[in-house]
Amino acid sequence: MKAHYYILIILVFLGGSRLSSKNIMVAKGDQNDAVQNAISDYLHTENLSKKDGVFSISIVNIDNKTIGITILGLSRKLLPTTKDKIGTNNPGFPTRHLERDVKLFYWHDSMYAITSELIAALSKYHCIDSLNVNGFKGIPGAVAGDSKKAVDYYFCKCNLKEYKKVATTVAMGYYKPPKLKCSCNSN
Repeated sequence: MKAHYYILIILVFLGGSRLSSKNIMVAKGDQNDAVQNAISDYLHTENLSKKDGVFSISIVNIDNKTIGITILGLSRKLLPTTKDKIGTNNPGFPTRHLERDVKLFYWHDSMYAITSELIAALSKYHCIDSLNVNGFKGIPGAVAGDSKKAVDYYFCKCNLKEYKKVATTVAMGYYKPPKLKCSCNSN
């Protein structure tokens, strides 16, 4: 009989943690709000989040109703280029980051430049070396193995709480995405 109570308590706890991740998600916002929602879900529901400490995030506009977010754990150091300096914005490099649950998530946002805070976070998580490329200390670009599993999120742009996710080793755009019941106006 006690075993039934323990199982019930565990199920309530697990259900509550799933609800708490849904409760902190926002319904309205931009791509960075979609990223925050994806991170919240990822940390609360994916076992993959336990395997790595640093995660690269990619953002893709699927269509006028859907935005795609990929979260991929990184296991190797990243290589810098000479274009990546504090105050610049190079599409191949992160400009935003978020530390949550002793994990680092970073992504590129075309509206932001590379900051010293980003460099400090990448350094803290040992993502960068003091590499010297053509006399310049730069920021690394993402490198990951082809067989590494990522989680792809598909969000309705008009309601970011409406989403589907796919855990896969195939890059977004190379498989048929899940269908969303998105009631956005097609302007």
